[in-house]
Amino acid sequence: MLRRPVGGPATMREQLLALVEACAEPHIRIHVVPSTVGEYAGLNGPFIIATAPDHRIAGYLDNQVQGQVVSEQAEIAAILAAWENVRGETLSHWQSVDLIKEVAQSWQ
Repeated sequence: MLRRPVGGPATMREQLLALVEACAEPHIRIHVVPSTVGEYAGLNGPFIIATAPDHRIAGYLDNQVQGQVVSEQAEIAAILAAWENVRGETLSHWQSVDLIKEVAQSWQ
């Protein structure tokens, strides 16, 4: 999605450079799935995995109609498995940052 124009070239460049800047924070990691990857679990839709201070894990699934918070152990296991599948297809953090920088420069 780094190359899908949303908001015009200037907006795309600014947004991508904002991601690169955010990656300077030690707690932020970005992992890009290359466009050459075929089908993978991330295509089923966006999800978030959140860990509370007491180490409880919750998930959030999103679609065009509504979002859904999940906390059942089986659901969390499924989301964690999906994340591992997605993560297995991604570039490393620094490879991802380099790619984002490269694509940002192309939006001029």
